[in-house]
Amino acid sequence: MRHHDPVLLLLPPSEAKSPGGDGPPLAQRAPAEHRGGAAGRLEDLQVARHKVLTAVARFCRRSPTAARTALRLPAGSALADLAANIAVLDAPTMPALHRFTGVLFEALDLRTLTAPQRHRAGASTLVFSGAFGVLPGDEPVPVHRVPASASVPGVGGLTSYWKQVLRGALPPRVDGERLVVDLRSSDYAAMWQPTAEQASRVLAVRVLEDRAGTLRAVSWSAKHGKGLLARELLRSHTSRTPVRSVEDVTAAAERIGYAARPTCTVAGTPRLDLIVPR
Repeated sequence: MRHHDPVLLLLPPSEAKSPGGDGPPLAQRAPAEHRGGAAGRLEDLQVARHKVLTAVARFCRRSPTAARTALRLPAGSALADLAANIAVLDAPTMPALHRFTGVLFEALDLRTLTAPQRHRAGASTLVFSGAFGVLPGDEPVPVHRVPASASVPGVGGLTSYWKQVLRGALPPRVDGERLVVDLRSSDYAAMWQPTAEQASRVLAVRVLEDRAGTLRAVSWSAKHGKGLLARELLRSHTSRTPVRSVEDVTAAAERIGYAARPTCTVAGTPRLDLIVPR
């Protein structure tokens, strides 16, 4: 891990997104500008993304009814979602952490962080995406709606597709970190899992709510809690007090009011369960 860098955060995307943007469309950017997420194999990830984006655009244009079903587009936004997917290469862009606006990102509340903290967020977050594989928080991205659980003609199931691509693309980034905090939901966690050598440095976080004496994951509170934790980790990290261990993440969770229970998965990898405060 680079000495003053914060912990690396793995985030899910959100279906809710800010419209518009003032960044150049993907089709107008030079190849060197396609940063390719955290990939060491940059060209491989660029090619993989282009294959997905062009296949999705073609599917939505030629078979809109089938695409609505395959991409699980809600009736209320399906026409807009289809249009966005068709125009994905020519639409304006904005940084990923500004584009996504769901519950987790609202709790992260990037706009109210300081300038150094926002810079830290852009450099130390990876947002997993059915359309793009992985996106650094500061990478420009257009409006799109492509869930990882979908299957697209010419590509197949996106989870399986990205699992193959990211197996080679992510290690150069992950291997440089002392600690990775995994805040992804199950659909996006399936796109990449750490190797046995990486597993001890990847901390999976669950947020659980007490429902009639039973701890369970509840969608809204799980997303909200993960967003608050991400915010606290980005806010509290400094060169004097870096986030480098499970104990540091536990302390951050307790500062924002969650009971934190470190444990291990069946495979022996670290996990942290956060209990929603009453």
